[in-house]
Amino acid sequence: MDLNEKYFSNNTRGYKIINRFYLKYRDLFIKTIFTEFEDFRNQIFLNISGIKLSEEIKNEEAYIIGSIKIQCRVQLDKALRRKKERPESQFNNSLVEEDGISITENLADSLPDPHEMLEGEEVFNSLNTFKLQLNTAEKELLNNMIEEKTRIEIAEANNLNMNTLDTHIRRLRIKFFTFLKENGYEYKMFKKYEKSE
Repeated sequence: MDLNEKYFSNNTRGYKIINRFYLKYRDLFIKTIFTEFEDFRNQIFLNISGIKLSEEIKNEEAYIIGSIKIQCRVQLDKALRRKKERPESQFNNSLVEEDGISITENLADSLPDPHEMLEGEEVFNSLNTFKLQLNTAEKELLNNMIEEKTRIEIAEANNLNMNTLDTHIRRLRIKFFTFLKENGYEYKMFKKYEKSE
């Protein structure tokens, strides 16, 4: 599969997601790590291309699109950290080195950050391991949620009323967060799901 052609070239779903995200936070990106959209897109591509997808993944497109969204947020977090570390005035004064070579903050990001690549791969591996312990209905529900189908679409496709669907979703979330917690992850949102129904 040509990852670039299928998800990162003009008019693909992945490209549109990346473009919208960049435009939304453009003012921050151009002052911190990505002066051009292409730099941002290329960084996301490099990070995604380093992830080895498990054979257990049934809907590869959903996982790649999900990964693109995660990587966009990772880059936003990185830009926010850079902004906190350096006042805005410092960016303007550091554009040229003594020898006259132009410096752009995104040079450090021209190669994939190994930590971020491992983080992305770890998310996929954790999700795939979690899916192995689910029954067929739970796997289907999880896939629908990853594909960002609406609750109405999921309910209609599975002949469920909304209350029953919400119960299934809550049980699946509890199961997932319990799985993550048992595997060493810790997030504030877990507390919301710690109590049994």
